[in-house]
Amino acid sequence: MSRRTTPSVKEDVTANLIPMIDIMFLLLLFFMLGADMTERERAELVLPEADMVNDADQEKSVDDQFRTTINVSHKPDEGGFSCPLNAKGGICRDMEHWEILIRSVQFDLETVKPEIVQLSESALEAEIDPVAGKRLSKRKIIIRGDKGAPYGHVQALIQACGLSGIYKIEVGAAQPPKG
Repeated sequence: MSRRTTPSVKEDVTANLIPMIDIMFLLLLFFMLGADMTERERAELVLPEADMVNDADQEKSVDDQFRTTINVSHKPDEGGFSCPLNAKGGICRDMEHWEILIRSVQFDLETVKPEIVQLSESALEAEIDPVAGKRLSKRKIIIRGDKGAPYGHVQALIQACGLSGIYKIEVGAAQPPKG
């Protein structure tokens, strides 16, 4: 008969950190890929206050695929561009200092019109409206203009939307402070 020897007990047991590091990398990948990496439609603006503001529906609807936000904001001071009046908190009235942003892409008053026509055509309804006598777009446009933005920009955007068949237009405003 052979005699068995019992293994000796190892007293310097350490934790294996490699599986924990693997799990941390997997969690990091999960959160990075699951995070909202889409282009932001909302720019950081100071909206003008309105006396009567309707609360926007925060629920997603079926037509959210046809909703587009257009922002009118002052160009940031970067890349050699500077506006001392805007930097000091004043209201800049130089029309070239203002930009129109759709999905973080910059436009001016001339280049935005073909983009609005393209947005309109991507959401045309099949039926012809009996009152308007033409096909209308299901696209919903939300125009958000900075508090100091020239109204001419907002007015030109509303006009371009109307000419392209977009009839669902909202203008963003902030609620006045209570009290």
